[in-house]
Amino acid sequence: MFSYILRRLGALVVILFGSSFLLYNLSAISTDPLGDLRTSTAENKEYLILALTRELRLDLPPPLRYFIWLRGVLGIFTGNANFGLTREQEPVIEAIAGAIPTTIRLVAVATIVAIVLGIALGITSALRQYSRFDYGMTFFAFLLFSLPIFWVAVLLKQYLAIDFNDFLVTAKISPPWIIFFSALVGLFWATIISGSRRRVLMVFSGVFVANSIFLSFISATEWLSYPRLGPITIFIFSIGIAYAVTYLSVGLSDRAALKSNLLLALIGVIIYFPIQSLLDSNRPRVGILTLLAALLISAVSVSFIFARIDS
Repeated sequence: MFSYILRRLGALVVILFGSSFLLYNLSAISTDPLGDLRTSTAENKEYLILALTRELRLDLPPPLRYFIWLRGVLGIFTGNANFGLTREQEPVIEAIAGAIPTTIRLVAVATIVAIVLGIALGITSALRQYSRFDYGMTFFAFLLFSLPIFWVAVLLKQYLAIDFNDFLVTAKISPPWIIFFSALVGLFWATIISGSRRRVLMVFSGVFVANSIFLSFISATEWLSYPRLGPITIFIFSIGIAYAVTYLSVGLSDRAALKSNLLLALIGVIIYFPIQSLLDSNRPRVGILTLLAALLISAVSVSFIFARIDS
């Protein structure tokens, strides 16, 4: 056992050394820290280039600079670690320490969401085995699993963070996006609601038209700029979620599960407004998403319990 651990640790050291060496040199070769200064029109351009060259030791080849950096990193074992400085003259180790809390929160939230959605969709797919929903969720799961994580992260950052914030300035949904989202939602519900081809086509067409009207209304009123949901809207959403979850899990014929889900929806509506004081009033969407997520989780859990009891 001891020799096995030593072999694994040795392999880990070799992998860390090789990967860091390759990444460091590839980054050094593919980038030019002096690029902006070379095209600058400043009078002291030559002095700035010389100063930055000395500071970053750009007069040395990248492999040699790597071992200089590695010597500072290995100083962690002697209590004198030196990860270098950023372009803003901030110690890299302080920049990393400042990013750790945000990284932990991001990973924790992502893990919780993945567990909740994975279990909920897994239970629903198992209860509707070999249905269109089961095949659709299986295909979607394998598709996401096969995509590179770093590539998906870049896309999410670009479109859900940067571009979406720019979109909220005007909050206008263009007709092509309305058609795209409506077709996507229609395909989703047509996959869930199984039946004959005619029924699937009717579901797709109905959802497509309804969603197009809904998105057009949201775009015209610029609701996304100032989102608000009144008690009636929240009640309708809650009842809709209760019926949808019951249909997906055990079917609407199971009256016990339907009643329990409707009861949970009613409880969610009742407690929604009292707990608003505990949430940030400047960000009402957080409360809405919390309510919807809680209703979904509770409804799936209770439906599964009733389904197991009845079986």
